[in-house]
Amino acid sequence: MFGAGDDFAALARALGAERMDEGELRARLESDARLRAAASVGRARLAAQIEAELGPFDATHLRAVADVPRERFVRPRDLPRALDDTPLPLDDEGLATISAPHAYLLSFRLVRLGAGDELAELGSGSGYGAALASEIIGPGGRVRTFEIDDRLASRARSLLADRTNVQVFRGDATDSAPAWAGATKVICTFAVRPLPDAWLRALPMHGVLVAPVGPRDRDQRLVRVERVGAALGEVVTTDHGGVRYVSNRSARAWN
Repeated sequence: MFGAGDDFAALARALGAERMDEGELRARLESDARLRAAASVGRARLAAQIEAELGPFDATHLRAVADVPRERFVRPRDLPRALDDTPLPLDDEGLATISAPHAYLLSFRLVRLGAGDELAELGSGSGYGAALASEIIGPGGRVRTFEIDDRLASRARSLLADRTNVQVFRGDATDSAPAWAGATKVICTFAVRPLPDAWLRALPMHGVLVAPVGPRDRDQRLVRVERVGAALGEVVTTDHGGVRYVSNRSARAWN
């Protein structure tokens, strides 16, 4: 089967990206016109593939997948697979991944992300999800993204430095609610069980939170929670199918 980024993958393998560090790879991606052109075509195919398999999606969400260079957010060794609709590791231990592009779009669809919105992302990874959201919300919106891993937070800051509507915070997202309280839309990119009460308290009226809820190292359920009243339990919760995300890395998460 022809993959969305097959032409790009062939060029990436010939490039020998696995022998480069992140800085070298970034420079090559910016300077190699042929590689850039193949990536652009591959991302457009990827967006079309996601729409065909899981759509319909908002046109701005699909355009973000086509426009944001996912190839800059993966590890050099994974460059040939950058335009596959699959999660890719961000470390050697399997503790962090860059989620599959469709996974971000599913969450964005559930929170109805659009221009001017204020989004909190719990779990930045290398910053790809925040970059997608940045494109969708535009200059009138704001993304606050939280990452527990020092190295990944630093990388995300570097890769997102030109996006003035994004702030990257280094810290435990489990304790992040005071920093994003009042945000009307929240997505989580790691498994939790149960949803922290502090997150639910931080949601304003009609605020929406989407998160994978369930055990670590097994399938979870993608859950949408909307606050409909002042009390902690006054929420509407809906289940949107099985998913598989990395575990919450907070020291207290599974105690």
